[in-house]
Amino acid sequence: MELARRIKEHRARLGMSQADLARALFVTRQTISNWETSRTYPDAQSLLLMSGLFGVSVDSLLKDDSQEMKEALAAGSRKMNRLGAVMAAFGLACAAWVVVGIALDWDTALIAVPAAALFAPAMCAAFLVDKMRHDNQLFAYQSVLAFLAGEDPDVSNRYNQRAREHWVARRVAQTVLFIILGLCCGWGAASIISRLFG
Repeated sequence: MELARRIKEHRARLGMSQADLARALFVTRQTISNWETSRTYPDAQSLLLMSGLFGVSVDSLLKDDSQEMKEALAAGSRKMNRLGAVMAAFGLACAAWVVVGIALDWDTALIAVPAAALFAPAMCAAFLVDKMRHDNQLFAYQSVLAFLAGEDPDVSNRYNQRAREHWVARRVAQTVLFIILGLCCGWGAASIISRLFG
């Protein structure tokens, strides 16, 4: 992306260090370093602040980058759709297995082991979606492209504000929560079914 080079050039033109620019934009020095090495991409709010500080338009900062962002979003969207299909298929298969097992009064191990085997790919797909969103900065691209199109960039969106913060820990916590909820629902359904048919 050309933006990385432009940020570095404008910062040097103004005689600012990365730390100086970070203070002016209310971000960390590491964030500036990541932008200048194309590891991450600034959100629309940061681009607006930079354009004012550098005395240039947002369009001139993003020149030649918008097509690359659109292509990255399109590729990311296709991959996320495929992963979403995997999540849905394995999630539904897991739920169907549990319901059939409970209805037919199968042994708990016969229900739980295959259900866990079906649940695992669904959770792996969900984890990969989050990882892809994090690694490819799709939230930032969406925000910037929306801004360029004159739409609300939704900078308050949680993915724009917190996408880089502890995303692995959040996904693990969500998975554990879903497993606990699934077990509780399964036991509740088993109790209801055994009362109705037992």
